[in-house]
This record gives sequence, C-alpha cells and structure tokens, in this order.
Amino acid sequence: MLSIKGLSFGYQKQRPQLSQINLTIEQGDILGLLGPNGAGKTTLVSLIAGLLHPHEGTITYAGELARAGRRDLALVPQEYAFYPRLSGRENLNYFAGIAGLSGRKRSERVAEIITECGLDALADQRAERYSGGFKRRLNFAIALLQQPRLLILDEPTANVDPQSRAFLLEIVRRLNRDGVTIIYTSHLLEEVESLCRSVAVMDGGKIVLRGSMNELLAAQQNSLIIQVARPLPAVVAAWPGVQQGSKNKDEWLFDLHQLQASSADVLTRLEQAGVTPVRIQLGQRRLEEVFLASTERELRK
Repeated sequence: MLSIKGLSFGYQKQRPQLSQINLTIEQGDILGLLGPNGAGKTTLVSLIAGLLHPHEGTITYAGELARAGRRDLALVPQEYAFYPRLSGRENLNYFAGIAGLSGRKRSERVAEIITECGLDALADQRAERYSGGFKRRLNFAIALLQQPRLLILDEPTANVDPQSRAFLLEIVRRLNRDGVTIIYTSHLLEEVESLCRSVAVMDGGKIVLRGSMNELLAAQQNSLIIQVARPLPAVVAAWPGVQQGSKNKDEWLFDLHQLQASSADVLTRLEQAGVTPVRIQLGQRRLEEVFLASTERELRK
C-alpha cells in the first residue's frame, strides 16, 4: 500500500507546488492521476519515485519511505529515458546491469522483455531510429526490467500511434492482473476511464477529487442532460439542481434527486416552459465531465 500524508513541496520553499497532499492507494489498484497542465502531477510522481524529497509530510510504500533505487518501484517518465545512439538491446543490457542483473540472468531477462514489449524486430537498431510508438515501448521495457510491484506511468502513450497505444495499454492491464499497483497519469480521459479503477484529480497543487471510477461516474446517474438550440429561460436555469455544461454551454444537467422529479416530469416541465431539447441523455456521466466540473470548482474558489 502507498500512503502519502501531509505532503508539501516547492522548488522554492516560499512558492509550494504541492500543498498538504493526502492520498492512499491500495495494493493492486490502478489509479488515474488527472489534472490540468501545471497541477503538480509530474512533481507528485517524482516525489513518490524518490527523485525529489518532500519539504513536509511522508510518502511510504510497503512500510518503507519513498527513495530512489527501490527494486519494487519503477517510473516510466514523460521524456525518453534511454540512450538514443545505443540499440534497444544495448540500452536494456545497460539498465539491467544498473538494476543488479548480471550474466545469464541479465541476458534472459533482456530477451524476455524484448519479446514482451514487441521490440524483437528492432532490438539491434539504434533507438534514435525508432518511431515514437517504439520509443515509448522501449521506455516501458526499461522500467519493467526489475519487475516492480508499484509502477508509475507519466503520460506513457503521449504522441503514439493507435496500434502502439493499444499494445501498451494491454501490457498495463496484464501487469495489473498480475498484482502490480499502477499510478497512471494521462490527458486522454477516455483512456483513463477504460483502464483505471480509481481516480484522483489534482488542481493547484492539491487533490480536489478522489474516489473509485464507479462512484464518480455513478454520482450523477440520476440525472438528465439536455442540449438546447436556444438559451435556457432564466426561470428554468434557476431550478434547484440545474447546472450548465462546463464544456458545451448548450448543454444543461438536471439533477433528478434535487428536483425531486422523474425524467418524464422534468421533460414535461421543460415543454411547459417552452424548451425543446435537441438531444437528451439520461444516466451516467463520462469522466471528462467529472474532471471539468471538479477543476472548474477549484478555479471559482
């Protein structure tokens, strides 16, 4: 289990990037860590990996303080973390040596990970000649050499082709099925929604939303979303539980619980108010709506 308590950090102490972060991740979970640019996601994962040290608070994993070089923890960074003038195989042999593997054990593990990450055809080519998707695969492969139990992925599918993205996501799912705990940061919210079981949203260096994927998406299951061609009458917009869409201003969400009405009742009342929806959606929200709503609330504070 990963436990973060009272974590604060700033590259300049008077200007903290992270403030009083508290976060617990259970063993075997796959957490989507979300946030707009500058929210502090990369700083947080660097702290968890032991690459930075907190000014306040603690980070512990499996009962030990976070530190660089732990064999049971690996980070796949946003930037490519290999030597471009070396081949894929040479890179893997080098990093396997750093991880403490040697001799036959090293060569067997390198061969295994080359196949696992689909690098067989390119293993002996210089990494600088790889496409973006295969560079991402090599980044992945280096992190998996040490068979970590906690794997941190920072934008691991950025700028890759659909085939490589699908390949990498299947590796993530398989690792998680095998019991690896995963922290996954991405701006691709559909990807996070399909992959992760829990979510933490960061904004302004703080955790502004935390919960299981099912809980967050079901929070508005008793809702009606309509799209209108003309502005909603002010009297309707003032109903309790009515909220304008955060991305599409022509969309409006009606909370059936707050309105104490069924969807049919609300549609009848809208018709009586002269509102004719051009699109109607009943039920569960998408992760993008949850994310935008939580970060907009933080902006309004």
